[in-house]
Parts: sequence; C-alpha cells; structure tokens
Amino acid sequence: MTKAPMPTARCCLAVVTHAATLYTFGGEIPTSGLNIVFATVEAYDPSTDSWVSKTPMPTPRYYAGAAVLGDIHYVAGGLDSSNHITPVFEAYDPKTNTWINKSPMPTPRSHLALVAADGIIYAIGGVKIGFNNITLDTVEAYDPKTNTWTTMTPMPTPRCCMAAGVIGGLIYVAGGIRFIGHSGSESPSSLEVYDPKSGTWSTKALMTAGVGGTAGGVLAGKLYVVGGALDPLSTDPARKSVEAYDPETNTWATLPAMPTARLSPGVGVVDDTLYAVSGQNRDGSVANVNEAFSPFVHIAIDIKPGDGRNTINLKSQGVVAVAILGSATFDPLTVDPATVTLAGAPVATRRSGQPMASQGDFNHDGYLDLLLHFRTQDLQLTPTSTEAVLYGTTTTGQRIRGADSVRLLSPRVTILSPNKEVPIRRADSRQAVR
Repeated sequence: MTKAPMPTARCCLAVVTHAATLYTFGGEIPTSGLNIVFATVEAYDPSTDSWVSKTPMPTPRYYAGAAVLGDIHYVAGGLDSSNHITPVFEAYDPKTNTWINKSPMPTPRSHLALVAADGIIYAIGGVKIGFNNITLDTVEAYDPKTNTWTTMTPMPTPRCCMAAGVIGGLIYVAGGIRFIGHSGSESPSSLEVYDPKSGTWSTKALMTAGVGGTAGGVLAGKLYVVGGALDPLSTDPARKSVEAYDPETNTWATLPAMPTARLSPGVGVVDDTLYAVSGQNRDGSVANVNEAFSPFVHIAIDIKPGDGRNTINLKSQGVVAVAILGSATFDPLTVDPATVTLAGAPVATRRSGQPMASQGDFNHDGYLDLLLHFRTQDLQLTPTSTEAVLYGTTTTGQRIRGADSVRLLSPRVTILSPNKEVPIRRADSRQAVR
C-alpha cells in the first residue's frame, strides 16, 4: 500500500516506532561533492496518514542507529556533515519534544544496528570509514540507569548496513555488507542471534541470498528484511525484495515485493503493519516514498456489541462477546473460530468442545457477522490496557487482525481499618472508609 510520502526526501535515515507513531531521524542527499546531511526529525501517524515535524537532532547525521527504550528514543553514531564518523549518542523525549546528550559510544562508527532488549541498548556492528573501510564485529551495551557503556561478545561475522530486530528477548542480525580492502565488498547471507542473558551468539538458517544496505523490522514474531542490494557497489544498486525469517521453523520465506526498489530504506512497524520509508532509487536519487505491508487482512470487530463502553472486569468468571463484522469485501463466516484469539485468549468452548460461536447481523448493516465468546479470565490484558487485538485465520489460510477499545474496571482493593477490612473500588470516590 502506498501512503503519504515523507515531507523531506532523504535516505540513510534512522527510524523507530513508539506510541503507534513512526519517527524518522536525520539522513542525507548524496551529491557529487559533500553530501547534504540532515538533522531533520519527522513523525508519521498511520491513523491519519499524516506527517509532522519535530525538534531537529542536535547533531546532523546519516547512517546512524536508532532504538526506543521506555518512552525515550536513542540515536547513536553515524556520519556528520563533514562525512566524519561520530560517536555522539543523543536521546529524544517525544513527550517534551526535547533532546539531551548521553555518554558517547566507546567505538565511533556508522552504518550500525541499534536495538533495545531487556532494558539495555545494544550497538551492533557498523563501519569505520577510511581509505580501507573497516567493517566491525563490535557489540557495546548502554545502560540508561548508569549512562555507561560495556563491551560485549563480538558478532561472529563483521558487518554493517544489516537488518536487526528483537524477538523473544533474542537479537537477530541478518545480511549486511563486509568491506574487503579499498574497493571490494561482500554481502553475507548469514543470520546470527545474540542472547543477552548468556552473552553468546548462535547461527541460524542462511538467507536465500546475501543482501546489504537493507533494513529490518519485527512483525508478528518474524524478522522482515526489506530492500537493499545483492551487490551494493556495482551491478545490483537496489532491489524490491522482502524476506521474512520465522524463528519457530528456522526458515526464510519470500514475500510480496515493495512497489519501489530501494537501497538503505528506513523501516518501522505499527499495529502489525510494516512501513518502508525513503531510500535510494536505482539511479542514485533519493526516494521519499512511504509504502506499507501487512500479512493480515485488517477487519472490523465490535467488543460487546451494543455497548459502546466495552467495559470489562478482569476478575469476572464470565465471557466477553465479540462480533467479527462483515462487509462488502469480507465474509466473517470464512473465519475458523479455532484459530481466533482475543488479547491472547482462545475462543471459549461448550461442554461438547465446540467453539461458542453464532452468526447474525449484529450491527444491522445488512451483512452477516460472526459472534464469538472469550472467557474473561483468559484475556491477557493489564490494568492500563486500552485496546484488545483479535487475530485469526480464514479457511483459505488468510490471516486477519482486528482491534477495538476496552475500558477495564478498577480492581477491588482492601483497606485496613482498626475494626475491619473494607473492600472498595478505586473508581468510587463517594464511598466512606473508616
């Protein structure tokens, strides 16, 4: 799907997603002389298909790495306006729209991967630009609590310009570029996985082909490798290809190609949709395109049909009704109830073992809907949840996704008094407590 283009055309930018928004940092426009380097920060809201400008980075740069930890965005390294490698490490707070300097990386580098896992930022690989570009296997970890860096176990394969992502607490690194001498390079097809708890690396299934100048994103538990080039320096300047790695089966699959072939795009995932922004075209010009892909058909659901509040008491022993809504383009009766989950909970079953399902036009729009029931105690929601997501598969194998807002009742608490225990609801401020 083609979405609203990025306002400022640039390639080699860093991208993160946070609070259902895509943030883009820095980038460049290649020229015959010194490149045009940006400090620009622009944010994309998929719900409105629109972009807004944010406070620029203190340090203009491109080929930096970016990651989110908590509510803070971190941008590390890159090449500055003079094409010099910088160790600068800056943090952006989207709530205040402000930047602050952090402790710089011990190893200055560009073209690196930056990921967050278990409260720590990991700076992986990269390159030192020079007469002979030096590709790095370096891994350094940043602890925001102490504002300090620690050197970790190096990557088995030195590389830069690779795809990386975190799945199940493990860090996956695929593809990339390894420079050889003054003018040579190769694109490794290896996939290597780092376990932060043990500090060890392991090797998984090879990619179908080595690809460099790519970008990665994690979608539905798989690592997606987007765009790039098979030969970054000559015969294959950019490609449209998209591949996905499934950790459960240790296999790669080729997916529908991007409409626009690109080198060094920026990639982020919001609401189970992958967005690929910007990048270099095959002729070396800069693309400001924004293209989106999802393995799911996005459908409409209605939690507790007829009740717009969607109030749920997680302590209840009852069930929650959810309607998968039909339309002119989607028949919910093709959905297999055995494959459906809501907030991680499977469809409730009757004593016979059959799913609790029925059909009818529950929103009175002339299309049949599928009504499913889920046991409240099975819903994997937290007191701060404001949305419940439904996943499932049709009888033809098409994956579906739907979401609706929820309002969770405040939990009952017990307040101790000198005479007795008095249970109250937090939301009831009128109840007197002695």
